[in-house]
Amino acid sequence: MRKLLYSVILLAILIIPGKVFAISGTVNLKCTPTSVFAGDAINCTISGDVSDGSITDFTATTQLSDNLEFVSAATVSGWTGTSNGGIFSLKTTNSQTNVFEIANFTVKMKNDSTSSGTVTLNTTKLGEVTSVPPVSQNINLSTSTNVADTADDNAGEDVNADIKNPGTGSSIPFMVIGAGVIGAIVVYELAARKKKIYKI
Repeated sequence: MRKLLYSVILLAILIIPGKVFAISGTVNLKCTPTSVFAGDAINCTISGDVSDGSITDFTATTQLSDNLEFVSAATVSGWTGTSNGGIFSLKTTNSQTNVFEIANFTVKMKNDSTSSGTVTLNTTKLGEVTSVPPVSQNINLSTSTNVADTADDNAGEDVNADIKNPGTGSSIPFMVIGAGVIGAIVVYELAARKKKIYKI
């Protein structure tokens, strides 16, 4: 009976620590801006969050909706490997723990896009963590007119209107003054001629 009890205790000592101190981690994806026009670029950052241990490698694949296209990728300092076409297979010589950045990549909303899109990152390996939930971010397609441009256009129209109105009103006094001056000259000339006639 004692041998059986000892065996159970020994088995518990071997199994329980492995579960308690197992490495756990998640992958985060942040893309900005989240609202763009067709043809605009979106910058995304991949980061990890690991507790109860550290990791030295990362493998994942980006999945884009049909109206998004992959542009480029770059690893964060300390990470090396390949990231072609949004397929990441990276390693680092510095063990990573807690929260850390892994890589950056850029996607683009296609020029002929007519709807919003989604960027999804499917992680197949984060060090010893082999079960990492996929993460996604929605990218909204903006179809509204640029408010700043509209304001500038309206301001331009208002300025032109202001210039025209004063111009029309202000020309009347100048015309009156000009007519008065011309009239005075004509009267003066006529008076001068009459004086000459009388002298003769």
